[in-house]
Amino acid sequence: MRLLLPLVLLASLAAAQTAFAQTTPEALAGALQTAARAGDASGYQRLLHAEGTFAVEGPNFAADLGRMPQPAATYLFSGIRLDGPRASARLSLSWVRVPGQVSRVSLPVTLFREGEVWRYGGETWQSLPAGKYSLLALDLPGLPERAAATAPLLVRAAARVRETLGLRVPDAATVKVYPDMATLSASVGLSLQPVGGWNEPGEAIKLVLPGGANPDQELLRVLSHEFTHLSVSGAAGQGRNNRIPWWLHEGLADFVSRAYWTPGASESRRQRVAGYAGGDWVPLSELADFNAVPESQWKYVYAQGLGLVEFLAETCGKDAPMRLALAFAETGEADGAAQALGFASFSDLETKTRTWLAAR
Repeated sequence: MRLLLPLVLLASLAAAQTAFAQTTPEALAGALQTAARAGDASGYQRLLHAEGTFAVEGPNFAADLGRMPQPAATYLFSGIRLDGPRASARLSLSWVRVPGQVSRVSLPVTLFREGEVWRYGGETWQSLPAGKYSLLALDLPGLPERAAATAPLLVRAAARVRETLGLRVPDAATVKVYPDMATLSASVGLSLQPVGGWNEPGEAIKLVLPGGANPDQELLRVLSHEFTHLSVSGAAGQGRNNRIPWWLHEGLADFVSRAYWTPGASESRRQRVAGYAGGDWVPLSELADFNAVPESQWKYVYAQGLGLVEFLAETCGKDAPMRLALAFAETGEADGAAQALGFASFSDLETKTRTWLAAR
């Protein structure tokens, strides 16, 4: 006990010094940068405001830093405008996700002051009318006006999830709109490659406004994909969603969103998964954990996951893919989940899936 007391006192002093150092927004930026560079997940979380827009996503963002520290990250607040116990600012954030390649984004953010201490509240949003759902656009010039076109598509995407899987999208669903993939990905985790859509249990859905000739079709594809993640997580139940393997989550989401794929995209995916099934298949057990799957294998997650879902839907009934997901959520074990659908083992299910896909 004599050795523990000094350690406790030192920890308390360190925490106090950190808090004292955040007496200005500039000092807060420095503290965020220090935590990001050190991969100090708990330290990063202590710098977040409990009621900011980043309060929900913050712990997952911090956990990503804990897994993959960002020693080259830089945080800089500019254009700071004080308004009582809060401030608006522009966050310039840069980091090196891939060696030799610097990533940069600029975000409108809100800061909060608690007594003399400043904390980070996350991005600044504009709320848009969206019926029973919540639609938010990053507070950047012109983006809210463009994002407003997303509102009428939310009901259509939710209906697609219900028709395909029999799942209801929660009325409390929140959709956040970003201007580009780099900015969206930077709000999820600095190790994440640029993506156009994202959802984690308990978090808002995040998406990027598409360009191209048919933006509504692309928005419906992304919305129905992410709404599926949200609905499957809800059906699994709190604490059990992570028992469902990543490949099955993505397979279900693509099974729903494929209604909005172009014919060329559908045919390309069919040919690709048939090729995987015939000789380039990655065992699904290696594609179960998002954090453990290298980016080079993400293409297998989506293709093989959809292939297995299509096999079940065609051979065991439309409800079979969700029955498998719920069996995973219940048992947390691959053989038990497969046996719940009448297969001898998960190996039996995987083998039959490959045979069926290769013959299509």
